[in-house]
Amino acid sequence: MAKAYTEEEIRIIAQSALGKTFGELQKMKIKTIKNEDSDDNNEGFNKAFFGHLFETDVFGMNINSFSRPDFEDAGIELKVTPYKKNKDNTLSAKERLVLNIIDYMTEYKNTFETSHFLAKNSKLQIIWYLWEKDKKKEDLRVTNELLYSFPNDDLPIIRKDWEYITQKIKDGKAHEISEADTMYLGACTKGANKESKREQPFSNIRAMQRAFCFKTSYMTGLVRKYIGNYDDVEKILKGTEESFTNFIENVINKYKDKTQSELMKELNIDSKAKNVFSMIISRMFNVKSRLKDTDEFTKANIIPKTIRVESNGRIVESMSFPYFKFAEIMNTDFEDSDLKEELETTKYMFFIFKKANKEYVFKGIKLWNMPELIIESKVKSMYEKTQDIIRTGNIVNYVDERGRRITNFPGMSDNGICHVRPHGRDSKDTITLPVKDKITGATEFTKQCFWLNNNYLKEIISEFL
Repeated sequence: MAKAYTEEEIRIIAQSALGKTFGELQKMKIKTIKNEDSDDNNEGFNKAFFGHLFETDVFGMNINSFSRPDFEDAGIELKVTPYKKNKDNTLSAKERLVLNIIDYMTEYKNTFETSHFLAKNSKLQIIWYLWEKDKKKEDLRVTNELLYSFPNDDLPIIRKDWEYITQKIKDGKAHEISEADTMYLGACTKGANKESKREQPFSNIRAMQRAFCFKTSYMTGLVRKYIGNYDDVEKILKGTEESFTNFIENVINKYKDKTQSELMKELNIDSKAKNVFSMIISRMFNVKSRLKDTDEFTKANIIPKTIRVESNGRIVESMSFPYFKFAEIMNTDFEDSDLKEELETTKYMFFIFKKANKEYVFKGIKLWNMPELIIESKVKSMYEKTQDIIRTGNIVNYVDERGRRITNFPGMSDNGICHVRPHGRDSKDTITLPVKDKITGATEFTKQCFWLNNNYLKEIISEFL
């Protein structure tokens, strides 16, 4: 029978690993205890190398997939997770923290307090290591540890996220769950491939296997607080008991139907800068920094976007994503693409301003994420068509009389949702093509990016028009 660790012993062993590489830990074998409740499954390391090494070589357990915490007597679950240093020297989580598989057939029967999720994850022993691109996994170093319980500020949001996910199951819509549906606690896909599907209790449609997870953005918040010591991160709620949803409703009620000039006067903004609308919405939320950099927006991965509607109801601008590298698109399947990950994990907060009498008027806020069915159909089709065009070198359709290269990339009329077009500063802002263009022979091409159609945005905010 394996040793029943106390909380203090778990902390001491976790702290003894700090500063060591995984290769050093593998050689040390701090403990060699067999766990008779699990299968002897130490046949080598797969992509879960880091977590498995801590289970086997550091804590002496066998690899397991128990529904109860790893350290059952102490009620503590072990998690090993990476973070990274960005080009601007800020720190971010490298990935989401996967928790436990969602059992569609049983989890909905529980309350939050009696859930499998809470029983397994209410107290986490987190081990952080610094991920560095060019290092072998054995040379990556453990830097920090934390015994983590849900903070009082976060617990109501985590509870609401859990309730949202289980309500989807009760509604027979487990197949429509998206990680972006919720704030901090997500439901990420968890399976060998897209065919890893499970039965659900209230629908005959098989749903993708999913696991509860703390989103990458939520983990970034923890990294910056506990490793980076970012003491100056602004909070929106600032210690109040008000919920995030109620706060947003209060903002809407306070500022709705006020003109741009009225808002600028009330919020003490005297500027003609292009980002004046960003300044307005930050002041609406009573923060000095950019809204997306606040604690709540960072942890929930909420991206604020201003949508300006003309007096005739038209939205002039489509919504762009960062430009892509042609080689990355060509060599990356949609399932592993940055675009799919962003749409699956990001919420957008649209601030709608509609022009009336030559001035924009604030009409409201909409929190939105793209439905999973749209991602897996329209967006996937556009991505794969773009991928095929790059791979075959069929980028240019023809060159018009003005010398412009008209492309074969999916246009606004292709699917009504999204398209591809330039996002460079000008025609000279180019990057390398992995396959030269068949018509022009070009080996470089103007930077391109994915866009959401302006008419699709109009559908999303139709209740404000």
